[in-house]
Parts: sequence; structure tokens; C-alpha cells
Amino acid sequence: MKKLLFHLQQYWFAAISPVRLAILRIATGCFSLWYLLDRYGMLQRLSRSDASLFEPVGLANVLSGPLSPEIFQYLLLACIALNIAYILGWQYRWTGPGFALTLLFFMCYRNSWSMIYHNYNSLVLTVFVIGWAAAADALSLDRLSRQAKAVPTTHWRYGWPVKLICAATVAAYFLSGLAKVMGDLAWAWIDGSAMRSQIAVDALRKEMLGGSATALFEWLYPHTGLFFLMGFGALILELGAPLVLLNKRLAWIWAALTLSMHWGIYLIMGIDFPYHTTGLIFLSFFELEKAWAFVQRSLSVKSVFA
Repeated sequence: MKKLLFHLQQYWFAAISPVRLAILRIATGCFSLWYLLDRYGMLQRLSRSDASLFEPVGLANVLSGPLSPEIFQYLLLACIALNIAYILGWQYRWTGPGFALTLLFFMCYRNSWSMIYHNYNSLVLTVFVIGWAAAADALSLDRLSRQAKAVPTTHWRYGWPVKLICAATVAAYFLSGLAKVMGDLAWAWIDGSAMRSQIAVDALRKEMLGGSATALFEWLYPHTGLFFLMGFGALILELGAPLVLLNKRLAWIWAALTLSMHWGIYLIMGIDFPYHTTGLIFLSFFELEKAWAFVQRSLSVKSVFA
């Protein structure tokens, strides 16, 4: 038991560079800012929807009804302002947790209208972990303003948030696989017929609503053997996801294959999950500080932020 506890401690509280956590902060912050700005107009229209369509989920359950469009706009602007501070690492002791909570509430509120979108759950979880961690000890305005204060090159306080993000990421995929095998089809899902039918229904719906199926799906449809390979591969990647926590090289291979799966979904079904297809969801598995050091050496620049 002591040996097991020792290994668990070594894993969860591994000493990691503050630069890795800082890069995760900046990457997730830039993506969330893009999301908020890109959908600004749509979100404003959403706030003016019929109140009967409002069914609160998550933190939005604290509300007795939808927010007024004016209050919603103030919330959206506050979220954007905190998002920028989160990226810059400015007054992070307050703006980090502030943005984490605001984004969580905002996404819960957004999902309280018409349908629940799950494709940004991992982003919200990642930001929530980073927002409460010491993620501004490098590559931040806070770091620039207190250069005299020494920051360790590696420390467990930068390690546990990264490990927690990795665990949350693989948990999301594992639950997705579990939902498949615990559904009506159970393990029959693995033969690919369910995937083939699901994609066919999606293609038919698009055709009926004025869209069109992708050319790749039209070519794939008769090839049932390929759907078996895709169904089998998807379950292996999802149900086997927790195993990648045991080995970093295995994690890199899993990340590459899972990224390929998301691109396959996009090319076959035309469904894009930007946080996944950009690979940002897998960043926590990589030694980002080494890439940053390489960039610094290549540009012959010594950063005052790190």
C-alpha cells in the first residue's frame, strides 16, 4: 500500500515547469476568446429568445428565469474582459478564478436554450482547473511585474493541474465509449453498423433540410468493412483512454490517433468540433516547455516573462 501511495504521489504531484501550465493558460484563453467574439452576435440574439425556451442547466439553475438582454450583454462583456486578463496573466489571483467561474456560468446559461452542447465541456473543465492554479508564474504580466521574486524551474504546484487536466480529458472519452456499450446496442456497436446508420441518418437529414452529405460518406457507405474498423477503433480509443495516463509516449500516440478520429468525423459527417480538431484538447499531454525553449533558442530571445 505504501508503494502504491508513493507512485500515486509521484504521478499526481510530479514536478513540472510553470511554462507548460502558462502555455495551456494562453492557448485555452485564446480559444475561448475566439469563441466569445465569433459568436457575439448569435449570443446577443439568443438572449432575446422566447422565455418559454429557457430550461436552466448547471449553474443557470440559480436563476428563476432568463436574464434580460441588457444584463446578459454586461455578463458577456465581463466574461470577455476576464478572458483577456486570463490570457495576459494580469492580477491572476483574482481574474483567474473570476474567469473560470464566469465561463462556467456563461456556458451553462448558453446550454439552457434549445439544446445542450457537449463539445466545449472539456474546454470549460480545463479553464476551471487552470483558473484556480498557479498558472501565471510564467509568461504573464504578473511575472513581469515581480521579476525579483524567484520562481522554481519545476514544482509540484504546476504539476497537479496538468495531471488533473489530462485525467479529465481521458475521462470524457472513456464516458463517451461507456455510453456506447451501455446503450441499446451494447457491444454490437463495435461492428460498425450502428455508426453507419447514424451517419446515414445525419446525411439524410441534411439532404432533406437543403444541405448535402459529404462526398467521402457517399463513397464509404457501401464499404461495411471500413465502418467496422472505424467502430472498433473508436471504442478502443475511448474505452482505453485511461491507460494513456500510465505512459507519456502512449499518450502521444493516443492523442494523434484521437485527433485523426475527430478529423474523420469532420470529413465524413461535416461536423466540426474546433477545440478537438485543432488539437488543443490534447496539449496537456505534451512537454510544451521544450517547444517554448526551442522557439527561444531559434529566435535568440531571452524572455523576461518566464
